Parts: sequence; C-alpha cells; structure tokens
Amino acid sequence: MQQVVLNLVVNALESMDEGGKLTIRLGQKDGMAELAFTDSGCGMTDEVLDNIFEPFFTRSRTGQGTGLGLTISHRIVTGHGGEIEASSPGPDRGSTFRVRLPLQPPAEEADGKMAA
Repeated sequence: MQQVVLNLVVNALESMDEGGKLTIRLGQKDGMAELAFTDSGCGMTDEVLDNIFEPFFTRSRTGQGTGLGLTISHRIVTGHGGEIEASSPGPDRGSTFRVRLPLQPPAEEADGKMAA
C-alpha cells in the first residue's frame, strides 16, 4: 500500500504547477477505509478517465514514466480486496483518486482459511 500512496502523491504533484494544492483525506464509509487524494492539477478528460488504469497509458506532463504506475496501483488495491477510482470535473480543474480498503478481512481469511 505504501507504493500506491507514493504513486498517487507523485502523480498529483506532477500534474500541478508550482503553488498547486494536494489534499489527502482519510475516512470510513460502508465498512471501508477511504483515502482520497484531491489535487488542483491539470485534470482529466473523459477519455483519459476511461483509460487511466490501462497498462502503458500515460498523459504525464513531464514526459517521463512508463504508464504502469496506476495499473500496478490498481492491482495492489484490488489484491487487498479494495477498489480505486479516479474522477475529474475536466481539464484544468484537478482530479481526485479514491482508494477504498476493507476494514475487516474477508470471512474466509478471518477464520484462518484462504479463499481458493
């Protein structure tokens, strides 16, 4: 999960001009812990939002990166029984990434049995 947080923070910082703002909130909703990363950066179009977690898809303003960070983050989060989503009101209007993780392990894991 440390890699997910690091990736989301770095992406947010790279999407903003100097003086931009990144807000990170932690909360609880429907039995899930929720981390929300909201930036004042370049925002995203609907096309970008539709493809944001696809391997090798990138819209990095720095021209660096492989387009794998969000794909790997998605795999890590879902591997922990969680979900990750991205939203943006549009270009130049910032973005929000929400990571939700269960507060309790699935019943099979809680009983000491791993799901097949």
